[in-house]
Amino acid sequence: MRFLSHAALLVALVVGAAARAEDLPATAETAPEPVPTPSELTPPLVRPYLIERIVITGGRRTRESEIRHRLLVKEGDVLDEEKVLLSRLRLGQLGWFSRVETHVERGSTRGRVVLFFTLTERNTLVISDLAFGSTGPQPIYAGFGLTEQNFLGLGMAVSGTFVYGGSPVDRPADPARFAFRASFYDPELPVLKEIPPLVLGLTFLGLRGEEITCNTSDCAELDGHFGGAPRLRYSRVGGEVTLGVRGPFERFMAGYRGEWLRAESMTGSVPSGPAPYLRDGNSFLSALTATYDRDTRNDIFFPTEGSRVTGQLVFSSRALGSDYDYSRYLLQVERAFPIGADALRIQTALGAVQGDAPFFDRFYPADFSYFTVGPALGRALELNFSPDSRYDALLAMAGAEYGIPLWSSGSFFHRGYLALGARWLWSAARAGVGRTHASKIPVSGDVALRFDTPVGMFNASVGYFLDDFL
Repeated sequence: MRFLSHAALLVALVVGAAARAEDLPATAETAPEPVPTPSELTPPLVRPYLIERIVITGGRRTRESEIRHRLLVKEGDVLDEEKVLLSRLRLGQLGWFSRVETHVERGSTRGRVVLFFTLTERNTLVISDLAFGSTGPQPIYAGFGLTEQNFLGLGMAVSGTFVYGGSPVDRPADPARFAFRASFYDPELPVLKEIPPLVLGLTFLGLRGEEITCNTSDCAELDGHFGGAPRLRYSRVGGEVTLGVRGPFERFMAGYRGEWLRAESMTGSVPSGPAPYLRDGNSFLSALTATYDRDTRNDIFFPTEGSRVTGQLVFSSRALGSDYDYSRYLLQVERAFPIGADALRIQTALGAVQGDAPFFDRFYPADFSYFTVGPALGRALELNFSPDSRYDALLAMAGAEYGIPLWSSGSFFHRGYLALGARWLWSAARAGVGRTHASKIPVSGDVALRFDTPVGMFNASVGYFLDDFL
């Protein structure tokens, strides 16, 4: 059974109302100059309006310095509509506040204004992963993850995720399958006063799993008795450190990744097919990584405009002390368009792997599809509990999702919407060999109810349930 409930990392959800200016009293003798709204501050202007003060209210659990670091305006600047709106959007994307509002008031003298940011804080400790399911090779598995998006009010994020499957079916003496990941992210790492703060990320991973390697992807020759299946037993221990810079809505991260690997091929009662690639015995993966991420969406939960572009590169070489020579490229693009109160999202992904990459750095097609018609199922924290062990070097995905808002207020279920989606997926083991039939059809669809709560975003998806029957 596919994930019965699935939760994703809760990140910034709500952007406040548009900036406005309050009406100011005036007398007949000395009528003060009216304070314009930001939209009126476009050339030509007789006099520029300077920001005398910035007042932040409502951020009780967050240090004010952490909020001010993320503003694109500062005291003494000329009041600029675009920078005020972008500052509001940037605060809304953090996930710390459910509402961000701005307005201006008259300052102490003519030509000066006070800019107010009014914040409504939200819970920042959220459930980022929740999984529960069953497959033929694994009778039951479950996973859980927590993320604190604003640790101690310092703007840092810490998270931990754990998935456990136990011993495979009919093999109680085999080691249990499990995976865990812990991560830390600091978006404001001070280094020197002369340079802007850097971005620091740390990740640690531990994993023990098995990949079934029958001659057929569904192990039909075993008639459902997966205890006799040949398999590749493996373990991974390692981590990644990244350092980068960021702009208002983009960040560039470069890092180093190292993993100690161990693999052992296990025979079964039927002949083994080609196993996912991993060197037998002990090996070491050493790689340089680079990530570019630009996110201008106005809402992470229900975006109606803006886009997100993410590009990732992994380069591993013997010159870095690695036992693997390969490069991996992945580009993902999402664009949102408003259609009245509804929203349309276009999603695409392109990926390629060159060289002898270990199987977990190749593409598992079911991870990019709503459902598959066949044995493949999406993985849980990189653990594959299905009998299908085909990993590809080429990937292309295109999809669209139409969102219909259902409600936008409530004590626990803050917001909810109905999502109608369709995706086309193509993948291949290498160039020129044709599509990998990870699914008997290259298209999939979904009908899902998604809702936002104080403890995370949740997804009740028909696509996940279809995997049980297809």
